[in-house]
This record gives sequence, C-alpha cells and structure tokens, in this order.
Amino acid sequence: MNQHSYLVGLIAPGAEFSVSSELHRREAARHKLRYLCRHLGSRRDFGTLLNDCRTFGFSGLSVATSTDHQVSAAMDGLSWSAARTGTVTTVIYETDGRATGHDTGMEAFTTAFEQNMPDAGLSRVVQVGATGAGVSAAHALAERGVEHLILVDTDPARASALAEAVNRHAENRPAKARPVETLDHHLKQADGLVNALPRTDSSDQLTQALTESLRSDLWICDLDYHPAAASLAQAARTLGCPVLQGGSLLVHAAARNFQLVTGRHAHTSHMLGDFADLTAEPAAHS
Repeated sequence: MNQHSYLVGLIAPGAEFSVSSELHRREAARHKLRYLCRHLGSRRDFGTLLNDCRTFGFSGLSVATSTDHQVSAAMDGLSWSAARTGTVTTVIYETDGRATGHDTGMEAFTTAFEQNMPDAGLSRVVQVGATGAGVSAAHALAERGVEHLILVDTDPARASALAEAVNRHAENRPAKARPVETLDHHLKQADGLVNALPRTDSSDQLTQALTESLRSDLWICDLDYHPAAASLAQAARTLGCPVLQGGSLLVHAAARNFQLVTGRHAHTSHMLGDFADLTAEPAAHS
C-alpha cells in the first residue's frame, strides 16, 4: 500500500525553513499527501538528532548547507553525489532504519544548469566562494566538463581545499585556487561567473566588485536566492547576460528532496511558481 503521510525535519535558519517547508507543503498538496515539516534548528549535536528522528519515525531530513554540522560521517550510506562532495543536504531513512545521505545541491545545480544554460561556454569559469552551496556547485561544474575552474575565496585556504577536492574526482583536474587580488584578471578571460559567496559585510563588498566587472558576453550563476541580495543578477540582466539565480537551484533541490522522501515526481514548474509567489514583494499580493 502506498504511503500517504510523511514527517520531514528541516535543519535550517528560520527564513530558509519558511520557504522550503512551504514549497514542500504545496507540492504535497498537489499529490494529495499529508506532509509535515518540523523545524529542528541548527545547533544540536547531529548524531543525537539523527537517532532521535529515526526513533520518532521521521521519513527524512533536509539539511541547509549554511549549517555548521559535518553530517556525512554520521550516515550509514552516501549517494554518489554526497560521496563526491562530502556534503549531505538530504537524509533518507530507509525501511531498515539506515540513514542515507544525498547531496541534492549538486544534483539541483546540474539539472538547473542543463535546463537554463545548455549552450553556456565552459572553457573558463570563475567561482567566487568555496563553502556551503559553492562546494556542490564546483563539483557539478567539473562533472559538467569545465576545462578551467578558477576558485576564489576571501579565505585562500578554503579555495585551495576545494580545488584539491574537485581535482581528486575530475580526470582533467580543472580546479585552481587563486587569490582575490587576481579576480579581475581572471574574469576578463572567463566564459562564466558563479557567485557562491555567503552574505556578510566583506562578501557584499566583493559582490559589488563583481558587479562592476560584468560583461554582456559573460553568463552568471548567483547562488543566493534572496531577492534583496539580487543586485549582481539584476545588473547582469541589465547587460543582457544569461542568468541562473539561486531561486531555481533552491526549487530543484526541494523537488529532488521531495522525490527522495515520497518516491513521487515533483512538478518543478509549479514549484518555481510557488517560489516566485513566496518571495514576491508584499505589493505583488495586493
């Protein structure tokens, strides 16, 4: 008999929980499923939380990449994507109780990029930001076939560590870490730019520098889905650049999470409409 009721835990900051849980709830309603999301915070010991959720009958967990937990080591098994990136964004409790980790961020980036930028140049790509969702993006770009992947971060050690991790899995070893001071030089030669910076005061200054370096023949992927932080994407669109924004990535990740939990195909087009509605300015609903 098919299951019709699911309990899912979301480990994320409050704002991200609100959007993600509502995306899941609306998609579940379209499938006539009872789908309960519970905010579990982001400060508890993950091993304890994992076992508690298993005991209480959770179907799975969605883990924001912005949390501090290193969760892959706590898994009983890892999907191909999670094993490659070392990042777990979705936990599924199997029928035998085993917890399997998936990196839906890498899968979402791959799917959204293929759908929105099928003809994007991949000779040289600059990615700014080497943590959180940027880890999944870098691995996805290498898997996509980028020839030269320039990684820049305000912490050079983070960029170097990500380059090494990407190159361990990519036969052509495309990733190279470069200092922030060389960013403008590399952007002049790039086909595309990925903004994976977390939102901080220092990153805002770097984002402004990126905005001033845009060219009309540069494609842009901005991982930040918050409308208030969309200055880079807005400037890129004004120049006529192809743009893939973080909202699409969030939706594809939520859709993949929904599919893993329920075994049902998510209506991504409807979920994109849901996201637009959930993040619209209040005036848009008046």
